[in-house]
Amino acid sequence: MDHKTTGEWLLQSGVWIADEAQTGLQLKRSALGHAVSPRLNADDIGQLMRTHLLPDDADVHFPPEFQFSPFTGISLKTPIQSGQASAWVPPFGARPINSNVVPGAIGLRQTGQALKLARGAARDGSADAGANADPDVSMPTPPPGEYAFFSARFGTTGAALLALDARKGALYGWLPGSKHWLALESSQGGLLSECLLGEMAWRAEMASGYNSRLYVPSGHGLACITADFPSLSYQVEHLGDAPSAAAPIWFQNRLWAPLQGDDGVIRFLNLDVQNTLGAEVVLDGAVALGKVSAPVAYGRSVIWPCEHGQLRLQQRQDGSMVANWTPWPAGLLPQFDFGCPYLSRDGDLWQLCFDSGADRYGYLKLGTVGEFAVAMEPRLCSGSFNYRFSRKLKHAPWQEPEQGDDGGSSRSVMPLLEAGDSVLGVRFDTRVSLDSVLRSKERMYATLVQDDDAQILAFHTFSVDEPWRMRLFTHQGTLWAYHPSLGRIDGWKLQA
Repeated sequence: MDHKTTGEWLLQSGVWIADEAQTGLQLKRSALGHAVSPRLNADDIGQLMRTHLLPDDADVHFPPEFQFSPFTGISLKTPIQSGQASAWVPPFGARPINSNVVPGAIGLRQTGQALKLARGAARDGSADAGANADPDVSMPTPPPGEYAFFSARFGTTGAALLALDARKGALYGWLPGSKHWLALESSQGGLLSECLLGEMAWRAEMASGYNSRLYVPSGHGLACITADFPSLSYQVEHLGDAPSAAAPIWFQNRLWAPLQGDDGVIRFLNLDVQNTLGAEVVLDGAVALGKVSAPVAYGRSVIWPCEHGQLRLQQRQDGSMVANWTPWPAGLLPQFDFGCPYLSRDGDLWQLCFDSGADRYGYLKLGTVGEFAVAMEPRLCSGSFNYRFSRKLKHAPWQEPEQGDDGGSSRSVMPLLEAGDSVLGVRFDTRVSLDSVLRSKERMYATLVQDDDAQILAFHTFSVDEPWRMRLFTHQGTLWAYHPSLGRIDGWKLQA
């Protein structure tokens, strides 16, 4: 395209055109060729596209590819990099599927990102004194719903923030200049299908890039979403011809998604990072999964713990995959409300269960039916760590601490997220049994804490029903906390 006659520049970031005064350039079409939404103002585009500016006029924008003004040759100002560039994949900050980092365990409440709050203990040395301090920053919530948040490039040079309400099939984008949320519309007529999976069962995967792709479960198969933020639009392709029975997971260099049609048979759709479909793996016979939990994977197998049994994919010695279904032992009921399975030091995953026959809790080693460890009480778990009341422990949750008695404690911590040796969690009162509290719908006070080897730092107090449903995510160097019952999303700056 000849910009000398048309005034257009076709760049990687999109199509730009000279403004009326011939002093700067304006984004007209996105990298995918869609017209830029008129609902985005110049500040929104400037922040999302990380436009370069004239040194003495911040209102004149140039494409991020330009180092000099094409009109005057003057050197342009580049925007200050804000925060971490890592993409955030909900609910627990998994790595993008095209990351070159070899993952360990997958599907636990663990992220590879370093999440250290910039604020420390209060000046008087009290780690709890900051619990009532104001957050560093806040934003409004999207329209009423239950959201998961993605931070990545979506046709943008900088990270953009998307909110997905999977139950409604609704997608919203945060406009950083205008400071509000706007709905993304389908650009090709096909709408994102609603997802009927519960909150404990839901998770997503992402292939990051200039136009990052999201993979989410839906009522019409695995949904592959390509969001185009500048045009406030998205394209979606539903893969498979049956509803998602459970959430997808990236395992052994392929994305696996269990689907279940009217015949009750589970079929595992799988694809590679280029979206090339592989041969389906089919589970023989119809099964009733009941309530489903999120998948977990370590080593050569991935397991979806379900109300009625374990749905499992295992890699054979020749590299092929085989599916199987194993009902729980008689009288054993899995308990999903206490967090995720425990990852032992030797790489085994253990699911908290209640043994109704013996009226006791214990942990069953996933992938087996006979390895069961009796526990004195249930623990709240994020993967490598578990909590006995408000005490963080690394050893197995069925082992009692050798020293110290916190049995009289009236506080418990639900670990929301592990980041290395640090745990971010919600601390709340438990004056009755823990399982009774987790079933309660009453409003209660709770505190967000960061628990690391050095201290337990309380940094936010709030009052809400089911405070353990708080969801954390990162975007542009800030840790954000979202709860569906609250009217705003609060944020705290992270250490660079």
